[in-house]
This record gives sequence, C-alpha cells and structure tokens, in this order.
Amino acid sequence: MNFFFTLLDDSLRPRGSRDPLGIELLWSGVGRRLVGNLTTVTTHLDNFILALVGFHLCGEEGQAAPAWPRFERFEQMCGRARVRRGLPAVIGIRRIQGSPELPVVLGASRAARILDDQRQAGLWGLYSTALAASGLTDAQRRPTPRGAEVVRSLLDVAPDAAWRLAVDDGASQLDAAGMARAEQWVVAILGGGAGRAALADCLLSGGGAPARWQGEVYEQGRAILREGAGRPSARRFLAWLQARARDAGLRDFAGLVQRFDEELVLAERVFGWLLGCHGQPLECCEEALAGLRGWPFGDASPADFTAHVVNGEWHRRAAGLGGFATAMAQQRWREAIERLLEYHATIARGRGGSPWCYLEEGQVKVVMNASPATLPTATEIAAERFAGWMDGRSKGFFLGAFLDILQQAGGGREGQG
Repeated sequence: MNFFFTLLDDSLRPRGSRDPLGIELLWSGVGRRLVGNLTTVTTHLDNFILALVGFHLCGEEGQAAPAWPRFERFEQMCGRARVRRGLPAVIGIRRIQGSPELPVVLGASRAARILDDQRQAGLWGLYSTALAASGLTDAQRRPTPRGAEVVRSLLDVAPDAAWRLAVDDGASQLDAAGMARAEQWVVAILGGGAGRAALADCLLSGGGAPARWQGEVYEQGRAILREGAGRPSARRFLAWLQARARDAGLRDFAGLVQRFDEELVLAERVFGWLLGCHGQPLECCEEALAGLRGWPFGDASPADFTAHVVNGEWHRRAAGLGGFATAMAQQRWREAIERLLEYHATIARGRGGSPWCYLEEGQVKVVMNASPATLPTATEIAAERFAGWMDGRSKGFFLGAFLDILQQAGGGREGQG
C-alpha cells in the first residue's frame, strides 16, 4: 500500500526542506509497517470528524461524491466557528483571526479565503487519504457503509441543521445569528460521544486493512497512556514496544526502527553541518567530525530491514546511508564524509539536479544557499541526555500523529476506543 501514499499524500514531504538525502522514502517506508494510514499532519481527531461529516453532507447527505464548492464553504464555516469558540487545531487560523468577525463571508472570494490553497492544504487535501486508507471513505471521498454509520452517530448528537447554512449556494455570508447556530452545531459534533470514539477506533486500528502490527501498536498505545505520564514521544513509545509487545517480531522491529532513527538523524545533522563548511580542507572537517566519537553507535552494522521492506530503491538508499553510518561507528571520519557526499550526489542526480555539496581538490565546496546546521556537542549526546536530544529530532515514523489522536480520543482510559 506504500505506493498509494507516495503518489497521493503530499503531507509526507518534510516541511521546509527539499530532503537532500532522500530520507522521506526511508522513514516513511519503515513507519508504514507500524501505522498504515495516518500522516505527519493528520494529527487531530476534530479535523477527521469534520472532514468525514463534511464529505457526507456536501455529497447530498451521502448520496453522491462531495462537491468541492460546498465543502469549501463548509470548512470555512466550521473553521470560523471553532476559532470563535477557542477550539484547537484549526487549519487556516491565522487568516481567520485576521479577518472581520462579522458578517462571515463564505465561498471562493478573496474575503472568504482561509488558506491560499484551501483545496490542497485544508481538510479536503490533507485528511482524505487517511480516511480512505482507514476504510471510512472511498476514492471519491464518499463515506463507505462504515463511514456513513460513524457519520450518523455524530449527527445524532447535533440535531440542528445549521450545516445547511454552509451548503446553501444562494447565501454568501452569515450574520451573528447564523454563526451562533453554526458554533453550537460544531461544538456538538466535535463532542460526539460514541461517534467520536468509533471514528478514533477506525483510525487507530487501521480500519479494514491495517499495517501488520497496527492492532497491537494500538493496544500498547492505550497501555502506555494508562501509565499516566502523558503523551509519550515516538522514541519512548518505541522503547515501550521493545519491552512490552507480545509479538516478538514487533519487539525486534521497534528496536530496528529506533537504531535507524539515529542513523537518519546523524546523517541529516552531518550533512547540514557540511553545508556550512565551504572552502574548508577535508582534514579540518575530519577533526571536527571526530567530536562525535561519543555518539552511542552501538553495533557498527546499520539496521537491516531486508525482511520488512520490499522496495529496491528503498534498499539502495538504505545501503548508501548504511555505508556512512558504518564508517562513523568505526571512527573513519574521512570515509564517512566521502560516503555521505557520494550518497547525496546519487540522490541529486536521480532527481536531475546537481549536488549541493561536494569535495574538490581536498576541500568542501558548497553551491546551495541553505542554512547550515551545527554538530551536536559532547554534552548533548552524553548518555544521560541523548534520549532527550533525539526526542526533538526523531523522524517519528507516523507514531506522533497516532499518539496525538489516541490521546485526544481518551485512549488511555478503560472502556474507551
């Protein structure tokens, strides 16, 4: 199912980055073995609720595929209602807060806009893939029988038909009375009891075609939240899975993912640092890189996912970065730099471009104007601090979105889905 997300889900793209090491393919391919449907930006249950309900209501109440102009208005109304009520995770909040409070304008006009490209960057574009992967909608965004059942349960707790204000093509704005009705309706929908729990269960269990281990990941996620220490980081959850998962394969896989995460972060950090080394002799770079001898390398061999990922390009990239990781672990600093830059050049050429950074006559040459990174200090990667340092840089492997939604659904409480 990886091809589905690669083709359709732009949210997999690292934010603010052109991914010069091609790491997106690597971490996402591994993460899909744990969480098969969520993405890095589908992190709030309220947005899933409104997307699913909106698809139903804007498609003649489930009788047709939703119409984009109606959904555009529906999202604008719901977004403005949520902001007025101080509710979280509203896409387009900055533009909403900067626009006049009343009357609320709906539609395709500039005054109505809540995003530069609402179709792509709003609920329609960001949340549809995960809903389809969870078996709640089809490829045309129409709710499936299971999705329609969840929608009915949500609508039962919000009997007012205030949503018709958004899909009325003849109305271009809402007055104070209309917005008050819309706010009450949105609050009711988002507090939707059984429907909210049912939607969360579909998302977190993976729906009808979950990733191999997603069922137990869901169970273990609920267990770690019951510990009462709050929402764990992705890496703390991976450590939990290594210690607590019933499935031995999942325990081993979680350990591999944690090691792989460290390899990817190390490669990104070193490459980012090299972007600030223009004109420096290779010998000086070797000396500086030797400051990472305190990194907890463990086994010098890179994490091996041969039994878990079937994708030739994935394995070629993993092998390329694996050579860098091995050289680092064996403290062959010059070789590590050379391998990393060779690997980057391969990625750049594969995209029809030129390397951002390369070696020439024993010096580092940088041709991309990018903000360089710094190497981690010995203190940051010391044994007692390394876990915290990595928590803020982990690739997450979709576990962040998974844990966010689980917490929002009250997944740590007994009896909750």
